[in-house]
Amino acid sequence: MRILSSALVGLFATGALSAPLLAQSNTIPGIDVRVYNVVDATVYGRRGPAYPNGEMGLMIGHSYCNTGSVDVTWVDEIGGVMVDTYPRIAFLVVKEADGRMVQVSNRSFLKHSTVPYNFSSGPCAPCNSGSGEFFFRGCSDTYSSGINSNRYYLAPADEIDPWLGAWDSQGSYFDRGDPAVSGSAATDSRRSLTSSMTNAFDSVKNRIIIQEQDLVGAGQYYGQVYVSIQGESASVRDNNYQTRPMNISGGAGGWSASVTGSSVEGPALTHWTGATTRMGGNGNDDGRFLVAVKVTGPTNGVYHYEYAVQNLDNNRGGASLRIPMDQGAVVSNIGFRDVDTDPLNQWTTSRTSTELSFLATANNACDWNTIYNFWFDCDVPPSFGHVTIDEARVGPGAMQVTVDSQVPSGIPSANKTLIGQGCGDCDASIYEDFGSPTAFDLANDSLTFDLNGGAYSVGPGAGTWIAPSGTQLSLGDDSTATVNLPFTLSYPGGSTNRLEVCSNGFVSPAGSNGTDFSPSVSEFLGGNARWAAAWHDLNPSRGGRVMASTSATGAVVTFENIQSFTGGGAHTFQLQFQADGTVHMIWQACTPTGNGYLVGWTPGNDGTDPGNIDLSALSAPKSLCSGNFTSLSLDASARPILGTSIDVITSSIPGGTVAGATLFDTSLRNPPIDLTFAGMEGCYAYLGGGIAESFPTNAPEGRFTLPVPNDPALIGLGLVAQSFTFGPPLTSSGWISSNALLLQLGPM
Repeated sequence: MRILSSALVGLFATGALSAPLLAQSNTIPGIDVRVYNVVDATVYGRRGPAYPNGEMGLMIGHSYCNTGSVDVTWVDEIGGVMVDTYPRIAFLVVKEADGRMVQVSNRSFLKHSTVPYNFSSGPCAPCNSGSGEFFFRGCSDTYSSGINSNRYYLAPADEIDPWLGAWDSQGSYFDRGDPAVSGSAATDSRRSLTSSMTNAFDSVKNRIIIQEQDLVGAGQYYGQVYVSIQGESASVRDNNYQTRPMNISGGAGGWSASVTGSSVEGPALTHWTGATTRMGGNGNDDGRFLVAVKVTGPTNGVYHYEYAVQNLDNNRGGASLRIPMDQGAVVSNIGFRDVDTDPLNQWTTSRTSTELSFLATANNACDWNTIYNFWFDCDVPPSFGHVTIDEARVGPGAMQVTVDSQVPSGIPSANKTLIGQGCGDCDASIYEDFGSPTAFDLANDSLTFDLNGGAYSVGPGAGTWIAPSGTQLSLGDDSTATVNLPFTLSYPGGSTNRLEVCSNGFVSPAGSNGTDFSPSVSEFLGGNARWAAAWHDLNPSRGGRVMASTSATGAVVTFENIQSFTGGGAHTFQLQFQADGTVHMIWQACTPTGNGYLVGWTPGNDGTDPGNIDLSALSAPKSLCSGNFTSLSLDASARPILGTSIDVITSSIPGGTVAGATLFDTSLRNPPIDLTFAGMEGCYAYLGGGIAESFPTNAPEGRFTLPVPNDPALIGLGLVAQSFTFGPPLTSSGWISSNALLLQLGPM
């Protein structure tokens, strides 16, 4: 990486990019069908030579629902003539083993889903069912593997235009029959395929077929389901894919399959461990390819490159994979894998001074519902670039599709790297856990929670006891009551117009914390926000009272002479909530008995335990944060590619921060400077100065846009950034720093 200080100021010029949404020519606004589960898997038999040279047939089931804003027309025939207005379902099985993910299923037949059932369950509910042949809004359908395995409804994938979701019934597999009928009956768009024909098939034909050779050896299997809907925009098709882990086991004695784990939205290839996936398409004219890449090494100076290309919905198919390559690169161990068993149609390779190309042979394009694999070894490390896929057939749109990937081009690429870590720490919660009742020592004591900049400062009490008045709350054992406030009470992390008072000695500002009588630190920190004056197994039913009074300036909740559940003891304490956000906890006579006590404040959902503190020993205020804070963090929204704009983001800004800025420089200090001498204990400086860009500090995140000029002279430019804020006393000086962000500019 090179450093060019003269280019630094020029980076702060104006710039923007935008990307259009994809929409094919037959889009119907509002159509959006979602696959939400792969429900089961069943093996139906095997055929061929003895194991492991045969093949087995299976099927998987699925559930989908209409999450769109319109009803989807669902008609399979009119007057005995087949029509094209219903979904088709595609299936695929992959195996991940030895660092590679491959498709082990054939390009299986599709399910023609001709009948809508419109169940009322599912994640798209409520089901807005009505009359007519439609998949109604909010309704769902589930097809088990048993239903999907019926060959009467299965037909070849190559009959579908996946980009448009269209199918021509004339001369189709259903029209011809199997064996095919003769004469005009084979081209009249009337179904010739009969149940008698399909009942004569062996147990494997037309189902998901997997070669036994591909099942040898350990690996993780995944089953994928995809729904093709005519008129559905490509911009809402991400939820048409659902993938789920599978178990496939067996051998010479037969096979079995089952689903495991949970279904996850997305194509199977996105589950490849350690791989990076990117998608590219042919605009509005044709569909998309998903390209996954996984680079390992170096081993003895050599990197291993693995690519996989999944045709998501491209109708014309892929005829090549062309990968940019450094002219001096040494390449070896080149390999290819498709989804059939024909050794004569393997793709060939070609090497020029600028790229390595994998080229399809005749009639072996990477068509819809297939994944093809490519691999090689190379002595050039990966950088960001793009690969090119040539379209296999003539049709609308360009003849090429480009997809972002990692390539051995030898050209420096845009990159971002996080270095080091931020400093300062701040607790959002404070508590004392009295495990033994006799340890409770807050009788005739008080605490004050001052709200400043959205965070509390907790110290010795500054309030005075107010005689109980107002309304006696209807509280018995383990119960709650609501107190409505005539003002908005702010607290760290939010505000509220009501208080939830629990008989067990705590008050919640929003969202109940239940009525648990047994205090615990984990429940205290992990629940909703609460003030615990004496979380304990109290029982107002045994005597005493809980009073609440409100006014425009504040509210007072008083527990007066409340006994423990076990009987005995008496507890009198008060919580005062002022309209300015100040909270006082005041204890009078308290006779501990029964179980333990917990006293303190938490904003809730706080995963970090600040540790037990002796509240009675607080001699000076202790500053808290509005939320748990561990360190200031700096990152960028994307890599700094020439001609784009990125957001530089400072996050985890503590509440009460009054100033913040990000500094940019062209040199990285190595080693960094320890800033303890400047009152920034635990902080380090990773740069020496540079240009400062301020950001707002009234939110937990500050960001600004950094345009990256489209100037080839900037390729390889290194830019170092670090953020600094001033506010709560997280260090003795009040200043804290973030990690460093190293940006390297590049063309890709």
